[in-house]
Parts: sequence; structure tokens; C-alpha cells
Amino acid sequence: MTDRLTYDDDLFLRADRVLGIPVVNQSVWRFPERLGPEAVDELARSLAVGRLGRLVVRSRVPGARDRWVRCGAVTPVVRSAPVEPGDVLGWADEQADVELDPELGPPWQLASAPTTDGGELLSLAVSHAVGDGGAHIASIVEAGRNVHIGRQTRLRDDVRDSVAQVVRAARGIRTAVQGRGMVSVPPGTQSSSVREAEPGDEPCRPPLTVLDCDARVWEDAALANGGSGNALLVAIAVEILVASGRVGPDAPVKVSLPVSARGGDDLRANATTGVSVAVDVGPDGHVGDLATIRARSKTAFGSLRSGRVPPVRALEPLVQLLPDALVARLARSSPAPLCLCSNLGTLPKDFTAPTGVPATSVMMRSMTRLVTRSLLRQRGGGLSIWWSRTGDTATLAVLGLDPGHFPDEPTLRRLTTGALDRWGLRATSW
Repeated sequence: MTDRLTYDDDLFLRADRVLGIPVVNQSVWRFPERLGPEAVDELARSLAVGRLGRLVVRSRVPGARDRWVRCGAVTPVVRSAPVEPGDVLGWADEQADVELDPELGPPWQLASAPTTDGGELLSLAVSHAVGDGGAHIASIVEAGRNVHIGRQTRLRDDVRDSVAQVVRAARGIRTAVQGRGMVSVPPGTQSSSVREAEPGDEPCRPPLTVLDCDARVWEDAALANGGSGNALLVAIAVEILVASGRVGPDAPVKVSLPVSARGGDDLRANATTGVSVAVDVGPDGHVGDLATIRARSKTAFGSLRSGRVPPVRALEPLVQLLPDALVARLARSSPAPLCLCSNLGTLPKDFTAPTGVPATSVMMRSMTRLVTRSLLRQRGGGLSIWWSRTGDTATLAVLGLDPGHFPDEPTLRRLTTGALDRWGLRATSW
């Protein structure tokens, strides 16, 4: 484990520090009974000594990567008034819209609220710079385990890292030039692109809809159509995009699939890479061929394991060397994904019962704070979707990033339930 920030750590740190649009990862648990304040307070104390208890210290030498140091401060739990069952998503949005600071702290925030039907809600919001989905899950599973993060460094350590980073950047440039003809999806595939900036800076909270369905029915539907649960997730996401009018059925759709690169005892804050696949759509807007999605995904995952990645990834050490002002200019020319599908799989039992009481369902998602409608349109994003399983319940969190095609939560929910219905999946909204 390195105490230096990885490229992805640095990416999310600069999104906050340079671009002013911090990214927050959030988990929300729904419990059928009250947890008790002592149990939640103990969880907060346990998180403080774990992998989330870290802050960034800036490098003293140009070119050297920033580093992590231990932050053992316990962030007080935020406690809310009782929440109506129909207001859970509103409460979740409020808890995700919290000011977290990976440099000064706090880097995470735990919140709880009773529900008027006798249950309880729990939210954990984490700065994405401090932890991706895998770190998020591990922080709960390992709660209470003391984790060593950060060590004293000398000036010459920063000098050595600066030199090493320049060498890595030079190698990356050579690799990128040699592989410049490589493409991740076929030409003509529908993808996102940056648009001209529009006037106005009206604040915007992208709509989120969350639905629970029977995980066993989900798997049966996937198998009956020649695919996997992940292929079905991809198909449903594309069908939502088509139904919204954001993409047409006349060309394949590019879908981004995050892939965890986290190994055992891996203490990196962010350890996620990804692949892209092209998904074919029928004239009726339906994606019926799950077998092809599964095969293309398998090929993409195999290429990733063998070390064949898009040339642009080789430039990551160079980007990490660049000053903030230049990174800001590059960011303005980088579009958000058209369709991102994150399959978090079956959640560990220790994660779904962080205080000992099993949750009925758990929602996991990312949220970019402080965005405007103009910025969303300029970035060209479409749809992000997260899938996880708690026992026999599959939870789908869907975030609409195109204000023109996903103007509000009722529209997004209608499009999502419509896509689920086409696959025989009955869902219950949060």
C-alpha cells in the first residue's frame, strides 16, 4: 500500500478543490426497527479508526504526489426528526448534500433518523477522494479494526517521488503514442460529448429514483434471456435512455462498466478501473440480446485483466503532474459517461447489518454536489445506475444526469419502472 494519492484519488480531490464540484459516495440502509443511539455512536467511533480516517497533505516538492495522513477525529452523528416512509429519498439527498473536506476534514459523515413506521434510516456519506465503493463497503465490514495510514516523510522522499512520477509520465506518453489506434467501442456507437456552455447557473439536484425488486426473479429473467444479472442491468439502463429520447434505436449505445481492482488488505482509497461495451438496440427500443452483452462484457473484462487498456489511461501519471489550472481546462473538455452501470453485487452481511440489525435493503450511489443545469448539459452525461443485493432484495439506484430528458424524479421513476416491467420485474419504490 502506498501512502501517496493514486490518480483516481487525485482526480476526485481536484474535482472538489479545483472545479468546485465535490463527489460524494453514499450508502443508505433501511431497517425494520430502531437501532439505538449508542450502537450508531459506536459505529462512528469504529469508522474513525478505520480506512476512512484519512486526510490529504499537500506535497512539498513540485511533481511529487500528495500523501495521506491519519485523521482519527470522530465526526458526530447527525440525527434527524422522524421521516415519513415516502420521504426517504428526500432525507437521503439531504444527507448526501453535506460539506466534506478530504484535506481539512471531516472526510465522512454518518447520519440516522427514525421512520414514522417504527424503523430507522442510516446514511454514510464519504468524500470520493477518501473512498470508492469498495473502500466504502470495507470500512463497515472492518469497523473497529485499527488501520495504519500515513507515515512521516522527509523532504528527500518527496524528491524521489517527484523523479519517479516524471519517469512514469514519460513511459505513459510512449505507451499512449504506441497504442493511439486502439478503440474501446466500434465507430458509430452513440456516446456522450461535451457541449457548448449555456448561460445561467441555476442550482440543480439531479433526480434519483430507487427501487427494490426480487433478486431471484432478476436472476431468472437474465438466465431466461441468455444473459447474466449484469447483462440485464446493462440492458435495462440502455432501454431507459432510449425511452427518454436521449439516444435512438438506430445505433449501438456505449455503456461504461466500473471494475474493482481492489485486492485483499488493499488500503487504497480508490481502486476502480473500468471497461466500455457497445449495446445493440432493436427498432422497438428493446434490448433483447443479453447473450451478446454478456459476451462483449466478458471480452472487455478479459482485455483489462491482460493489461490491454485504452491509451488514454497510460497518460494518468502525466495528468497527475499537471498544475490545477491546466487540469481545470482539461476537465472542461471531458464528457461525463452517457451510461454508467455499476454492479456492486451481493453485499456482505456485516455491511448490511452494521450495528447487528439486518437491513431490509441498502442503496448505494454517487452524487456530485454543487452542480447547475448548465453544467450538467455541458458535460453531456446521461444516466448512472447502481445495483446491489441485500438478501433476496435487489436494489436499483438510478440517477438522471440530463435535465432535458430526466427533468424530475417522477419522470425518471416512470421510465425505470417501464423498463423493469418489460422484463417481468415488479419493483417497489423507496
